Amino acid sequence: MKFAVIHWLIAVAVLVPACLLLIRWGAQRKRAMLDKVIAARLREQLLRSVDYGKRKFKTALWLLAVAALLVSLARPLFGHREIRVERPGVDLMIALDISKSMLAEDAPSNRLSAAKSAILRLLDRPSGDRIGLVAFAGEAFLMTPITQDHQAVVRSLEALTTTATSKPGSDIAAALKLAVQSFDPKQQSGKAIVLISDGEELQGDAIVAAREVATKGVSIFTVGVGSTTGTRIADRRNERPDRPQLELKYAKNEFGQEVISKLNERVLQQVAVSGRGFYVALGDEGQGLMAISERGLAPLARGTEVRQSKEMREFFQIPLGLCVVLLLWEMLVNERRKGQKVTTA
Repeated sequence: MKFAVIHWLIAVAVLVPACLLLIRWGAQRKRAMLDKVIAARLREQLLRSVDYGKRKFKTALWLLAVAALLVSLARPLFGHREIRVERPGVDLMIALDISKSMLAEDAPSNRLSAAKSAILRLLDRPSGDRIGLVAFAGEAFLMTPITQDHQAVVRSLEALTTTATSKPGSDIAAALKLAVQSFDPKQQSGKAIVLISDGEELQGDAIVAAREVATKGVSIFTVGVGSTTGTRIADRRNERPDRPQLELKYAKNEFGQEVISKLNERVLQQVAVSGRGFYVALGDEGQGLMAISERGLAPLARGTEVRQSKEMREFFQIPLGLCVVLLLWEMLVNERRKGQKVTTA
């Protein structure tokens, strides 16, 4: 618990004792004045009906009311308040394949560059979506958690290359599992994963993983990059900047044969169906990703989000209400003894 205005809390330790001393001083002064104007015999008869215990109780109630009022002015704070935010959008995790096969040049540039350009166009569009980024090859790793700061995703995306992971392969299942773990578990709807890959699954079981993800209320949409006819994979590890074309080589398998990478649409379609989404090809200008945004993500958008604010909840009403109750109680207490009458004879 905290207090917004601590000075009023300190005033409790000062003002309450000061009020008590003032009440005692006033009582003594009244008694002294009565001693001057009323005879001792009459004074005893006049004060016989006074219940001094009740009078002290009334004083205690009044002092407690003052203390409660000061605590209320100090504005006690506890916990965090929940606020409703109008934010039509979805929580979206983009899972991007960065395996070596994404260097195949059967897209407008290579597959990875085409996918990154399409994602950048999606991020550039104004929206209320919160977006995160997962990159995967033989293993998956989180590049950017779910955030409304799209520029943070852009910076992570621009830094991605096929050398970001040393483990070869393409584990779609690992990417899906990591992506679903990155969502807020309390949120029940408005969650989606967009998987961008050439579909060359070399390990894991993407279909089983997609079904598990779907049971958690997350929709999966897949985007295919490349061509079904396939092409060679450029190996640019030894490429020289001054002679890029002369030094260009292509990846080879263990038998010394050049590797031909093809877009495996069948795997991506099965993943999308298992994840209750749909599959599209990326297209020359990334129109496939835009189609997912319009036809897949827009219907999932939630209109209202309930979340905890960083501001703490105020509870000044409780001590203020206690103050009112104590004052009313003090007013109702009769300081006269029952059955006692004042006599002057």
